[in-house]
Amino acid sequence: MTTTIAPLPDHGRTTDLLWQRLFYGYRHVITPLRYAGWITDIETSGGEFYVRADLRDGTELIIASEHSLPADPADVTGWTAIRQDAQDTSRHTVLYDSTPNGPQGHHGNSLIPLMARIDGLDLPGHAPRLTVSATHTAPYGVNNNSTAGIHGAASALVRFAEWSQRLTDHEGYQRVWQRPEQDGYPLALFERAGHVIAVRVTRSDG
Repeated sequence: MTTTIAPLPDHGRTTDLLWQRLFYGYRHVITPLRYAGWITDIETSGGEFYVRADLRDGTELIIASEHSLPADPADVTGWTAIRQDAQDTSRHTVLYDSTPNGPQGHHGNSLIPLMARIDGLDLPGHAPRLTVSATHTAPYGVNNNSTAGIHGAASALVRFAEWSQRLTDHEGYQRVWQRPEQDGYPLALFERAGHVIAVRVTRSDG
């Protein structure tokens, strides 16, 4: 099977309880970057927290908020994204800033504009573009298909997560199964009163 998600970081901090809490808490940011093909980590140096992704070209992506990331992801007011030289961090470019005083401040803590900017980077070995779609099966057997379109890998994963959350938080569905990360692109099944919705991410041929 072709690997579709980058491996987890390989260092001694993965057993640290703070690292685990932050890595899990910011999985909505980290998982899309891993599906884009980048090993992604949580840095906890000096009491400051940020997401770091190795872009595999000698640069790395740093995602934070107004300063460092807050310990509670619910406290994020906006995102900053910097691309910097992995060896000389003084060489860097600000890619995105949706913090309250930033040029993209109107987007706030929404992840889709951030990931769309990241997907637009000119990088070698781009992950394939992906389609986000769903199939609704009614109790009487009628199927209805819908799509959220074709996107870069990081944006597609955020759209999958937001679609899934809308079903459980606003439409009364219960998630009954989800494909494990290591087994391929995301696929989840939701059920409500005999209605079943399958939300999936697939590789686009377009």
